[in-house]
Amino acid sequence: MKVLFIIIRETQYIPAILEMFLEKNIKGATIVDSEGMAAALTRKSDLFQNMHHNFFFGQSDPEDKAGSKTIFTVMKEEQVLEVVDAVRRIVANCKKRAIGFMFSLPVDDVFLIKPHNVD
Repeated sequence: MKVLFIIIRETQYIPAILEMFLEKNIKGATIVDSEGMAAALTRKSDLFQNMHHNFFFGQSDPEDKAGSKTIFTVMKEEQVLEVVDAVRRIVANCKKRAIGFMFSLPVDDVFLIKPHNVD
């Protein structure tokens, strides 16, 4: 099994991504608010607030102030490339240069957290 992480700044695509998960029989995902390093540094550091952070991190989109979302979901290893391709198709019409990235990691085990019936 693998866990696929999707970090995306254009959050309007999330409903379509989740619908695609269901179509591919991926039954669960977690979505968390996230913030990239450049945004955190420019927001929290006097040094980077006084400097033009594009020198260090490249050109950023002024509309990217809202942060991003990170979606992660566990799937069969053979599904990963198919899902990555589907996400790319979903965002294909976006005119921005880059709106996020994806990566996968191996998952050894998954454990359900469930209370035991205690008498």
